Amino acid sequence: MLIPGLNESLLEEGFWWIEGNKANKVAGTLTYDAEAGPVLRLLGMPRDVVASLNATFRGNNDIATIHGITKKGKRVTLLRAFVTNSQINIPGIANEEWYANFLLVGGHISSSSEAIFSKSYIRFQDIERWLEHKPFKNSVDRDEQSVTIVAERPREASFAKHDDFEVTTVGTLHTNNDPETRFTIDVYSQMGIAPAAPQSLDWHLERATRLQELAALCAGYYLPLLSLELRGPEEENGGGQTRPSQVHLYARMQHPEGDKWRKQDAPIVSGPELMSFNPNAVQVWFDQHELLGPVMALFFTITGQRQIFTNIRFILAIQALEVFHRRTSEEVVMTESDFPSFYDELVKSIPSTASERMRERLKGTYQFVNELSLNQRLKAIIKHVTDEFGTRPPAFNKAFLKNLVDTRNYYTHFSKELAKVKLDGAGMHWASRRIILLLTVLFLMRLGISANDIAPLLNRHREFAKLWATEGSPV
Repeated sequence: MLIPGLNESLLEEGFWWIEGNKANKVAGTLTYDAEAGPVLRLLGMPRDVVASLNATFRGNNDIATIHGITKKGKRVTLLRAFVTNSQINIPGIANEEWYANFLLVGGHISSSSEAIFSKSYIRFQDIERWLEHKPFKNSVDRDEQSVTIVAERPREASFAKHDDFEVTTVGTLHTNNDPETRFTIDVYSQMGIAPAAPQSLDWHLERATRLQELAALCAGYYLPLLSLELRGPEEENGGGQTRPSQVHLYARMQHPEGDKWRKQDAPIVSGPELMSFNPNAVQVWFDQHELLGPVMALFFTITGQRQIFTNIRFILAIQALEVFHRRTSEEVVMTESDFPSFYDELVKSIPSTASERMRERLKGTYQFVNELSLNQRLKAIIKHVTDEFGTRPPAFNKAFLKNLVDTRNYYTHFSKELAKVKLDGAGMHWASRRIILLLTVLFLMRLGISANDIAPLLNRHREFAKLWATEGSPV
């Protein structure tokens, strides 16, 4: 891949130093891969520099920022670096091994909170498909027996506006005429994030992740973030002119694998379709993040990790659905203003024969009796969906909701009675997929897309259409 990716392998040799201590440069080798992350191995530090490994090179800091320059002249920064191994071999050669959370190639920065980046560009899996970019066009001349292929790089265009930044889409075109490949043309799509004023790495990475998650939600399967490029302060380009520095981030992401669910299906809603339904969808998505952040974290855990036990995925899916209702509804069992006096009456009614331990147990339970049970929350969610769509989805009938509650309760308490009625492995698998579908619908509605617009989107997605309209296993 010609655009440096977050999880691409890397091997660079060069000189390295703690930020602000360039006089004490040390030779070493930097490696990076998706499994190990950034690892810097330093070797051959002179004795006068390493009289004490803890005192000279790294000072008294447990966490450090390390700068480096590679043999190829690349500037490198390791952020939040710490020593994982330190020793002096018998001949007197000192060596250390460092690990870092973030690796940046292309510039020296002091911290991830330093506001110096005026723009960033991101790629995620299947971004061309989601943006509906089709850069290659071909024409066939049967008389001449020839095929003409034209590669057109998507020009930068506005995608959405947020109060604090603008989102754009753009493409990059690369050609290669190496003997091994003959001649190849690659066109990659990216999304740009342009704040009103320079922002930090943390700021750009957070917004990049949220945009990637929005696309994953709309695609119907998880789309791992592939790359993040940052535009930093101006630097000379060798011709007496300056241009923004290009800094590439290498980092291990939370869900590097992604989901493999029926990727042959078209996205539930593509990027252009999303913006046609609601031009403010990106603003709404970011505005909702504080409220729905915990739900999103659970949702992208169950869709972004393939290697997870079926019952654990099911429990997390149920939890996500429960938290969604808790965060978006103020519904309670009885009027909130009447509950304190009701609670006091419950406490007073505790028999005097109850032990102190039992009393505390009951008081703790009574504090939450005004909250809806899982069964009540599920019924409320399905009622809301039914009201919006005008009909109840057949898959979410009363028997299915009871199965969800019984199975969740079994894996919470493991009672013998519930073991007889809980869902089996296949049942939990399809129940989890239906919950993912239901959460997707709920999220799309929160983005301002009407049920009338969502219904045909579901119908064109083969798996979701079956899960929505049929009961039991769809196969």
